[in-house]
Amino acid sequence: MLEKSILTIQEPQVSFDALCKAVRMDEDADPDDRAELRRMLEEALAAAKPKALYGVAQIETIDANGVTACGVRFRSALAAQNLRGTRRIIPFAATCGTEAEEWSLQYAGDPLAAYWADAIKLQLLGLVRKKLSDEVRRRYFAEGDLSAMSPGSLAAWPLTEQRALFSLLGGVTQDIGVRLTESCLMLPSKSSSGFFFSAGSHYENCRYCPLLRCPNRRAEFERELDPAR
Repeated sequence: MLEKSILTIQEPQVSFDALCKAVRMDEDADPDDRAELRRMLEEALAAAKPKALYGVAQIETIDANGVTACGVRFRSALAAQNLRGTRRIIPFAATCGTEAEEWSLQYAGDPLAAYWADAIKLQLLGLVRKKLSDEVRRRYFAEGDLSAMSPGSLAAWPLTEQRALFSLLGGVTQDIGVRLTESCLMLPSKSSSGFFFSAGSHYENCRYCPLLRCPNRRAEFERELDPAR
């Protein structure tokens, strides 16, 4: 059985300036809009408890078509390619939290406020992802590379592989409130999942993603991915 840890941010802090940048609201924006955005942020922070769940899974087999860890099979030639030579992965799920999700529902009928609420939840997810990656690096990869893969980020590891990941983690809904829909989307929507690993050459999905204008790009696009490579 996977030995798991839960990480919770009890008093999250989000910069108002960072939030304004995320929603493209500059200092010349309507003062009432800025005041309302600040109020919503303060309200959300009072309620929010972003969370993450993670564990250590030993890799049992790797072949050309996928990887097996702790008895769970991941069907992905890309995962097999990235994990050759490694012995473990750190599967995870992270979320803005059910508290933030429930808070945001009051704005569902107002498109602009709903957009701001989504931006706030995304900032909260970013907070817990950063804290999670820092903790995983400190505990397991103090030296060397820390890479990550997420189901659905590329066609070479499809979104349906969320089922395998949630099976490996076990009890994700009970532990941190994240559940999968029938189409393998996560709720709350501002959640992420995947696994960390250490690679000989640092891996980024962005290297193979053709969305060149993505604001979250972390690496230059190199080529279309050949999973058989």
